Amino acid sequence: MNFKDFLKDKIPFAVIYFLATAAVILVMYLTLIINKIELMNNNILYAWLISIIFFILFLIYDYLKNRHFYNQLNVMLNAKEDLDNILNIGNCSTHEQEMFKKLLLKTYKIYSERTIKYEETHKEYINFINKWVHQMKTPVSVMNLILQDEINEDNRAVFDSILEENEKLSHGLDMMLCNARVNEFNMDFNVESLNIISIVRNVLNDNKKPLIRSHVFPKVTTDAAITVETDKKWIYFVINQIVVNAIKYSKLKIQDNKYITFKIKAKNSKIILSISDEGIGIPKEDLNRVFNAFFTGKNGRKSDESTGMGMYLAKKICDKLGHEILVESEEGKGSTFSIVFFKGKNLFKF
Repeated sequence: MNFKDFLKDKIPFAVIYFLATAAVILVMYLTLIINKIELMNNNILYAWLISIIFFILFLIYDYLKNRHFYNQLNVMLNAKEDLDNILNIGNCSTHEQEMFKKLLLKTYKIYSERTIKYEETHKEYINFINKWVHQMKTPVSVMNLILQDEINEDNRAVFDSILEENEKLSHGLDMMLCNARVNEFNMDFNVESLNIISIVRNVLNDNKKPLIRSHVFPKVTTDAAITVETDKKWIYFVINQIVVNAIKYSKLKIQDNKYITFKIKAKNSKIILSISDEGIGIPKEDLNRVFNAFFTGKNGRKSDESTGMGMYLAKKICDKLGHEILVESEEGKGSTFSIVFFKGKNLFKF
């Protein structure tokens, strides 16, 4: 609190003080008139002047006495770090300030205890989700193996349909696991130099069956092997999510052969991975909300597989890794998602 704000708080006090002073002078003036004693106007002015001087001196004294307390409050209000490092008001000059300090400390203590309980509950929830997802992925993988062994010409259509649904279940479990872990990102990442093409090929290999079923063919264009600094697991999830969406919305378009094109190019201090599809595209009015949580948009209503979380998580992961993700699209012609890697910059280099 500065001196100007201090004066604003003292306005009610000043009004009462000067009204009381005026009342005292008026009573004295009337008393002297009743007793037929003449009172000079100069004496009234002197009384007002002395009262004002004492009032100003009192304000200065009161502000100087409490300045340290006010400064500490300003530090606490403006600080961006943990309150544990700044919650030290110091000595209090009045009983009111002492009570305020005790109230603040008590409130902070209650807040800290509740935060600790919440963090413990959240950690238990995350551990449960991690274990549950891993337990569910095991039977999903076993089902895939059984189905592949049992497929023959008589039951291929049925088993292919079951395999497709099983892949959706597996992808959903991966997304759930990612959503649970992304808030604990600092505990679960490892930045290293990676050949981005090898990540793209791993994603394509893991999506080989959906690509074949949907008659979508990948094309990779690059001049040479390009390395980027990123986390292998997290960037795999981002690229995989873009590819899964590209397949999902490409198969909605009536066309014999559709392509997903991967282009990697170095540009000044950037390395850009562009993933383009020939699907139904994104409506212009939905482009600005593609990365919003739970947003499915016009296209999401055409597919019952859309959750609105995939691209939200992709954007969140890229932000945490220090990358940039962009989208361009034209309805009816396809979409292009670009991941921008900045040369020489990662979570430890800025």
